[in-house]
Amino acid sequence: MNELRESIRSLGIADPETAVAVHAVAGADPALLGPELPQGFDGVADWLMTGYLTPGSPHLERAAARTAELLGEEPDEAADAVLALVVVRPRTRYDLRAGTHLGEDDIDAVLPRLEAAGLVSPAANPLDPDNPFWTFTDRLARFHYAVLRPHLPRWRRGYISEKLWRMNRARFDRYVARPEFLNLAREWTADAAGASSTTRITVPDPRYRQMRTLELSAWDAKGELAALGTVRWRFKMVERQLKRLRYVKRLLGDPDVPLYCVASRFEPEITGDPDPGLRAVTPSELLAAVPDSAPKTAPDGDLDPISRLVGAETRRVG
Repeated sequence: MNELRESIRSLGIADPETAVAVHAVAGADPALLGPELPQGFDGVADWLMTGYLTPGSPHLERAAARTAELLGEEPDEAADAVLALVVVRPRTRYDLRAGTHLGEDDIDAVLPRLEAAGLVSPAANPLDPDNPFWTFTDRLARFHYAVLRPHLPRWRRGYISEKLWRMNRARFDRYVARPEFLNLAREWTADAAGASSTTRITVPDPRYRQMRTLELSAWDAKGELAALGTVRWRFKMVERQLKRLRYVKRLLGDPDVPLYCVASRFEPEITGDPDPGLRAVTPSELLAAVPDSAPKTAPDGDLDPISRLVGAETRRVG
């Protein structure tokens, strides 16, 4: 149940965020890792520039050709459009139709082909079981669509590689490293909550006619909710996120489940919260020994005003 944790630990990188970022690109494949791995997050950029983002580097063309390698041919327009959307965040069939303007038959034809190639896979959607979240699964192809593809001819010329990296650094953090961190958090949560599956959820909010998203939910073998959580990659988690987490919990009927806040740093309002069912979890803990189950109690949260909870806008996370 801890395959991802053990694979990341096998890199031998002491800093957990650095280990996650490197693993997000190369996994534990020695051929992709290179002889020297960064030991701090500041070294990730140099590692990527040397191995993946410089003309003539060992893996630039390999990453650029990864999708065609898995498909057995160059991706057509439909496949390319679907992958470009899924790399940003998991998508339902409805999201894909709206974002690509492809017909339902086209979507139904391309998704099985991408799944068979190992590029995407359907993740459970417990609140709408017939409408799974389609998620990018191949790391090297994900890196290509997140970082290389938007400016591939320029990466190949190499004249402004440093500038291109500054332009795409946020895309790397959001669409390459963060999904790996989310998967690690979900794996940890499955053990912590004794759950059989973990996934993201989108919950209808009738009062404001919006969908509220949580990137971390755990479910037991009976299909009952076992835990809820929120995750932040390389940013301090603020109290507003905890309030949003509790608000979504209320929308789900206020079940008696533990709440997890996963981040590298937290505002004092989170770490000092007296709720025994709330746990603040760091990247080091995600990569440490298998956790014990957390207490499953939680009081009501502060719900008003809603604008303070979500910043007066809909935020899709995960």
